[in-house]
This record gives sequence, C-alpha cells and structure tokens, in this order.
Amino acid sequence: MTVPDVGTRVRLRPSRRADIVDLALAGKLAEVDGVEHGADGRVYVAVSLLGDTAVDLGPMSQLGHRFFFDPEELEPLPGGSARRVLVAGAGDGFKPAERGVGAVVEALRGRDLPPGVRVADFGLRRHDLLRALEDYDAALLLSAELGPGELGPPPAWLEPGCAQITAVGCGAEIDDRVLGVVMSVVDDLVENAGSGEGVGDEG
Repeated sequence: MTVPDVGTRVRLRPSRRADIVDLALAGKLAEVDGVEHGADGRVYVAVSLLGDTAVDLGPMSQLGHRFFFDPEELEPLPGGSARRVLVAGAGDGFKPAERGVGAVVEALRGRDLPPGVRVADFGLRRHDLLRALEDYDAALLLSAELGPGELGPPPAWLEPGCAQITAVGCGAEIDDRVLGVVMSVVDDLVENAGSGEGVGDEG
C-alpha cells in the first residue's frame, strides 16, 4: 500500500463505501492534506477538493471541507508531490485601506494555481495563521502594510513557522500589477521552497 505524500494531487476513486457523498466525489480532483492513523490500525488520507473555497476553514481547527479515503482509493496524478506554499491574506477587511487583501484572495481563487499552493484569507486571526504556517514549506503574506505590489519581509508579529516567508503589499483596490507580482512570487516559492532562498529582497 502506497500512501501519497502531502501536497500530491489525486483523482478520487471511492470503492470501499457506497454512500451518496462517494458517488458525488468519484472522479473529482483533490489534493492530499494529511495522513491519519486510526485506532483500528487503518490509514486514512485527508484530501480537499481542488477549487473548493470552503477548505480554508480546515487548517484552523474548525469545520471545513475535508474528506477521508483509503490510500488505494486515490489515483496520484502525474508530477508527484508538490511543495506546499500558502498564500495568506491578513488584515482588517472592514478598513478601506485593507480591502485589497480580500480582493486579491478572491481573484487567486479563480485562477489555476500550481499544485501545492493554497490560498486562504485569515483576516485578523493571527493565531490561526501561525498554526497553518507549520504545515507549509513557504508562504506569501498579502498585507496592506506595504505599498501595492511592494515586496518585503513579513511583519514582526509573524514568527516564521515554515522555511520561507515573504510579504507583498495590497492596496485598497485590486489591480493587475499587484496580481502579476503575487503570481510571480508564488512561482518563485513553488520552485525554491525548502531551499532557503528567499524572494523578499527582489523588490
């Protein structure tokens, strides 16, 4: 029995159960979020569906869209496991100057991101963000503390929980230039995550 690595993209092939949820999920694409070992000795693989925005709640120890499958019910897609990169929005969405953070998050959710990249808006939940960072190789923080499109180090309150963290500024409104910078940094982090090479000093 081969257990796929965290970050691997898979196709769901449910076979052990026959409930309505399995029928609805059959053939769908998902990403492996973790591996759990049951008291009965069985291995359960936690996955999230690609493109499911409700998955954001899962890493925060709240209800979220996670599904569990046996390893043999998952068909790994070509390309193997991916480096885990978190694109995290942070800030007060009720402040006009910080609304661009949420707008960038929503725009990214509509894009075909590289395998292993997860987008989530943590708002003012700093503790949840710090916990989530522990599960990733690298992270990009979307922040209103920097100028639109400006790259820089993460704020002092964000203690590193993964190998690399960089920040990019988002203004009050979204624009194509900011999205371009974000996507460029995401591509760099996917390539360099875990290597110790930062990207925060390029701007």
